[in-house]
Amino acid sequence: MFFSIIIPTYNREKKIPQAIQSILSQNFGDYEILIIDDGSNDDTEKVIKSISQNNIHYYKTENFGVAHARNQGILKAKGQYIGFLDSDDLYEKNHLQSAYNLIQSLHNPEVVHLNFAWGKADQSIKHKNKLPIQLPNDLFNSCSLHVNCLFIRQDIAKTHRFNEDRDLVSAEDWDLFLKLAIRYKIHLLDQTTSYLIDHEDRSTRKINNEKWVKVKDSFLKSLKADALMQEKYAHKLPIVEAHMNSLIALNFVLQKNKAQGFKMWTNAIRLNPAELFTKRSAAIIKHIFLK
Repeated sequence: MFFSIIIPTYNREKKIPQAIQSILSQNFGDYEILIIDDGSNDDTEKVIKSISQNNIHYYKTENFGVAHARNQGILKAKGQYIGFLDSDDLYEKNHLQSAYNLIQSLHNPEVVHLNFAWGKADQSIKHKNKLPIQLPNDLFNSCSLHVNCLFIRQDIAKTHRFNEDRDLVSAEDWDLFLKLAIRYKIHLLDQTTSYLIDHEDRSTRKINNEKWVKVKDSFLKSLKADALMQEKYAHKLPIVEAHMNSLIALNFVLQKNKAQGFKMWTNAIRLNPAELFTKRSAAIIKHIFLK
């Protein structure tokens, strides 16, 4: 078996059928689907079990979080390469074939990453993601990679799994990308083969500022605990902290808390002066001084 595709899910009974169908519609057939249900209390299990396919494997766990769900899938995976799909997103029909072609051309690399677009469910408004140019350096400034586009060789995936700290949720993928990028070449293909659906129920929309601070602290703790990161890239970690602080600052000013937003923003600039020239800083300035 060539691919194992892991779908973590939680209470997605209405969205996951479309995600599954986008895999079943692939023009490449050598794969298995591992659905890890992170303790859903809706009809997710019933919906999944109504889809009769021998290559779909369903497992239900307690609610330990998305990182744990993905790791459970990794441990059970049998494919040569492991990929991921969030249960509210979609693969284009050529996603697996494109990844296979790239992997073959590179003679079984450790990690490859395709590209994605994002927008409304009906795709009436659609934006293409801009991939980083220089890895790992660009990843310290921001994360423009996505787990839906990622394929990891099985031996690497089983060695380097997601950090399961619940406070890290929404940054657990960035954490993994950085740890992979400082160890292996992530081969990028700027071909749009997956689609992120922007909807009000996405998990990142449910995170308040108090939670974002916990995410930031957990993220930095995880990176600092990595020996190779500390040895070679410790000087880059203030850039990550600055990015997270500016994100929190923007959330504060959007919530009309300009004083706290300004404090977080100036802290971000102190850590990384280049943060002043980002689009996010422009939005912060607009909301603090022009509104």
